[in-house]
Amino acid sequence: MTKGHPVKAVKARTTVLALASVLALSACSGTTSAQTAAVVDGRVITEQQVRVATEQINKAFKPEQPLTADQALTLLIRAPYINEAAAKAGAPQSRSAARAAFKDFPEEPSDATVEILQAEASLQQIDDAGRQDLTKKFAAIDMTVNPRYGTFDPSVAAVIPDQPNWLVSASNAG
Repeated sequence: MTKGHPVKAVKARTTVLALASVLALSACSGTTSAQTAAVVDGRVITEQQVRVATEQINKAFKPEQPLTADQALTLLIRAPYINEAAAKAGAPQSRSAARAAFKDFPEEPSDATVEILQAEASLQQIDDAGRQDLTKKFAAIDMTVNPRYGTFDPSVAAVIPDQPNWLVSASNAG
């Protein structure tokens, strides 16, 4: 093997990865924007919204299991529907109450973070019938999720990270 072969292999892998990234992003709602995490019923959720909400919630609340980006995206997808259902049930939670949860946090929470906190508080106010209605609504959402995050599974109303087919689990490794 000559010294030139490893360099060619690295260049080939880099080219393939770059091409795969472009193709994956172009599959997201017909856009090539790396800024789009999801498009939900025409509403764009940006990667920045997901990143900032994830960081702020993890910093402010220090959960035992830190919030992941796909979980934050799930919450951002569901939040407007949950907040609407709580309002229809006569138990809306205010944005100011959600912002108040950050009173001891030095940073002003983003709108996306506030929307998640508002929805999480609203969800506690929705009865079983309202939750069943939400499940039906989640199943009917017109949505495209950036493959980087996974796919939206309406049966659990969550973004489920995909395992690329080129990854082999230890149990399947031969």
